[in-house]
Parts: sequence; C-alpha cells; structure tokens
Amino acid sequence: MRRGAITRHSVLNTLAEYDELGRETFLAKYGYSKTRTYVLVHEGREYDAKAIAGVAHKWDYERALKPSEFSGGKAHAVTWLERLGFQVQGGAPDFSELEFTQFLVQLLVKTGHRNVSQDVLLGLGARADIIAESRDAVLIIEVKRVSPQTNLRIEDAVKQMKHYGDLARATHYGDHRQRLVVAAPGILANKGTEPLTKSGIEIWDGSWIAQKSVTAGLGDEASKFLAPEYFEAAPQSEALDLINKLLQMPAGRATWSAYQRLCRDIAEYLFCPPLKAPVWESLDDAEMNRRDFILPNYAGTGFWKFTRDKYFADYVVADAKNYTRGIEKQEIIQVANYLSKHGPGLFALIMTRIEPQESAVHAIKSQWVQHDKMILALTDADMVQMLTDRSFGNDPSEVIRQKIEDFRLGV
Repeated sequence: MRRGAITRHSVLNTLAEYDELGRETFLAKYGYSKTRTYVLVHEGREYDAKAIAGVAHKWDYERALKPSEFSGGKAHAVTWLERLGFQVQGGAPDFSELEFTQFLVQLLVKTGHRNVSQDVLLGLGARADIIAESRDAVLIIEVKRVSPQTNLRIEDAVKQMKHYGDLARATHYGDHRQRLVVAAPGILANKGTEPLTKSGIEIWDGSWIAQKSVTAGLGDEASKFLAPEYFEAAPQSEALDLINKLLQMPAGRATWSAYQRLCRDIAEYLFCPPLKAPVWESLDDAEMNRRDFILPNYAGTGFWKFTRDKYFADYVVADAKNYTRGIEKQEIIQVANYLSKHGPGLFALIMTRIEPQESAVHAIKSQWVQHDKMILALTDADMVQMLTDRSFGNDPSEVIRQKIEDFRLGV
C-alpha cells in the first residue's frame, strides 16, 4: 500500500469525523492513544496529529493506517501534515517530574539495580531524587523534567551534583564508588554534554532512556515521556545537514551572505510552523534600519503566543552576524532601533558565532530595563542544541525560553 500521499481534502474529512465522534471515541475506533507530543492546530482546535494522518489514509486508500505502521513516528505523520499546509505544534508534556522519576525507579529495578530509593535526604536542603546501587557503585541521580540547555543551568547542574557527591561521601556512602547522574527526557548537544562529562557526571538523556527501556521491555511505558524519534534509528537528516553546514562555515566577511542564508534556513526549519516563513531583509519606513529577516508570528498557543502577548512579537526579528569576534554594544543598538511596539514588536534574535562581549550584555540589559525590548543572542552552540532538539522531536524554542528566564531572573 502506498503511504504518505494523503491529501488536504482527506485530512479535512478526518478532522470532521474527529469533531463528530469526539476525541475518546475517534481514538478508540482506530486504535490510537492520546498524543503526548504533537498536535495539529486547525481553526483554533487541537487534534492528535499522528491519528489524523493515519486515519486520513482511509479516504484515499479505503483503509486507515494503524499506529504500528508509522515506521518513522513524527518524521512521517507530522511531515505529511506540514507539507499540506497544516500547523503542527509540539504538545505540552502532560507528565510531572514525579511521574518521570517513578518511571526511572521502575527502570532501575527492572535492570537489576539494588536498594533503589527515591527522595533521599543527603544533608540540609539537599535531597537526591534517586539513589540506587549497581554491582560496584552507588548511583546518585538528579532527575530533570526539562534538560538544562543554557550555560547557567548546565553550570548549576554541575555544582549541584558535585555537592551531592560530597554530601554522600561524608555520610552514608563513604566507602562506595560514586556515579553521579543527571537524567532528563530531552537531549543535550555538545555544549551541554561536555561540562557534565568533564566533571564525571553521566547523562541519561532521551536516547539513552529509550534504548534501555526497550531492552528492559518498558518501551510502552517510556513512550509516555519520550517523543517517537527517540525510538528510531537516527535523528532527522535535515537537522544533521544544517548542523554540519553551520559548523563547517568559516566566520568572517567572505561568507557573510552564505551565513545569513543558512541562518534563515535554520530558523525556518526550527520554527516554521508555528511561525510563518521568513520575510527576507526588511527595511523600516525610513529605509535606515535593516534586519536580515523577520518571521511572522500568528501562533495561537505555546511559547510563541507568549512572546506575542508579552513582547508584542507579532513579528520575530532576526539578525545574523558572521563575526569572528563576539558582538558588541553597537550591534545591539542597531537591532534595538528596528524594534517598536507598533512596528514589528519588541522581540529580536541575533544569530552569532560566539558568546557576546560584555558591552553587548550590558546593552541587552539596558534595552530591556529602559525600553522593554527583549533581544537574545543565539550562538552556534545554541543553534546546534535547537537543531538537535528538533531532530529528536523536542521543542527547539526551549533554549530560547530558558535564556529568557535566566536573563530576567539575573537582571
């Protein structure tokens, strides 16, 4: 049977059936579970994306696809829908950190660990989420519902785990070899893994947990916390291709235009949908303040709706700086001059190769405190993290959300 050639008409028929039957009856009829990852947004309503794509087949081929027939998980179902012009968004995870911790306890027991304990007091104000024993070591495990993806949060995780290790060594586990572990259902690129692994901290990320869960016969349970991509053989090749292009492109004036185009392609891959395709090189009325591209923002849910509500970001302004140095104050001022409440909004991204210089950091703070303008710098490392997130079915805007939180809590 041919797969993937669903039509927009068949999807609309399926949405009508979904509305008529209701979610519970529709999913039960065709053998689908409620989504924990991706939702199709149509006329203000949300639908289970994978189920819609599968059932749409019956209008063209007389039979709906079963959930097991999606060999590529989201990479097939959602891609089909996006190609037909439908908006698909990552659904908000509907599990708590406690639920995820309890699943990891189950996984540890299933894989032969002993004396698995949860919420263990190590010292004043310090509790390990999980402590377990393997054949030759004690595991001290910190569970994160969301992976730490900014420098500040990664540094905090390293300090926390070292502190837990010291407390454990001074109290109940002085005679044991230690394994310090950070466990999260997300994915970390090199920017995140290197500081942790150099400090002797293991990372149990979505890929690791998926592999161990399937081996232990807990794949179905793990799928409640992990996107389908974690159970596939490899991440999406488009993300890997963009990562390779970014890392291989030299900084400097000679590759300025190529870097701008690459940043536009990366932004479109990461954020469209829910954002609309980039509008290239926009000028303001005075034809003086020129930014590389903007992304129209009509998102009705999620993080990008938050930026519209909070920062008037009906348009996300993006500027690419292919400098061999970190951006400085003048680059921040240039972007800030383009932002206005009644124009594109008060939110901008500067895509740059390395971390900003101190003068830029101060200028970013000044623009926020004095003019309510939120300007964020995204380095190569940030973009690699977002592309990695996207390739594994996670929300790439999580990096931006964490950067905003870190910035505002540090002002």
